[in-house]
Formats: sequence, structure tokens, C-alpha cells
Amino acid sequence: MNSNLSELQFRRKQILQEMAAIDRLRRGHLSKQFFQSTRQGKTCRQGPYYVLQRWFDGKNLCERVPADQVESIRQGVEGYQRFEQLAQEFAAVSEEITLQADQIPEVKKKPKRRPSQSGSRKPPSS
Repeated sequence: MNSNLSELQFRRKQILQEMAAIDRLRRGHLSKQFFQSTRQGKTCRQGPYYVLQRWFDGKNLCERVPADQVESIRQGVEGYQRFEQLAQEFAAVSEEITLQADQIPEVKKKPKRRPSQSGSRKPPSS
């Protein structure tokens, strides 16, 4: 077995272990929003308000996140981002393993032999 191939297989196992260790996953993007309002002629900034935005079933969903859940959701979003990175690396490593495993040593082709002209052909039937 090629040492590079064994290294790739070892890395693939490591990636799967890292994926399994991710315990919090939330798809989407967590953003901080502020609102400005005018009170008695003064502009006041209110917030921050946190919103989890994600695509679901072909629709863009926005969900307000309570302040006490922000850290938990942030960890989930970071966990999903890490999972995506690992999935991309897993695909690349697995593809490289497949390419290396499928490599067949080149076999030299024998030159094609032409049929000999002497006596090998039947005379045309009349």
C-alpha cells in the first residue's frame, strides 16, 4: 500500500471523528441588528437584536433569537460551518483515495499484426 494512500485513509478517519464530535449544529447566519428611532427630536439606537437567517424549503426564513439563546445558537452555527468545511475536505480526500486506488500500471500495447496475404484469404465464391 502506498504510504501516501495510507496517510489519506488515516486523515479520512480523523475527519469522520471530528464530524462525530460536533454536538451543536444550526444552519444559517446569525446577525446582529439595531434599530434607530427618534424620540423628542433625538435619534436613539436600540438593540442589538439577534436574528437567525436561513434557507428552508426554498424560502428565506428569519427568526428572532432571544438574548439568552444567542450563545447557544452561535455555537450551533459555528458547528455547522465546521461540519461543512470537514465535508468538503472529506470529499477531496476520498476522491484522492479513489484516484490512487484506481491507478492501474500502464501495460504496453502489442503492435497490431496485419493478416498475412499468402493463402489466408478464400477466393471469392462465384
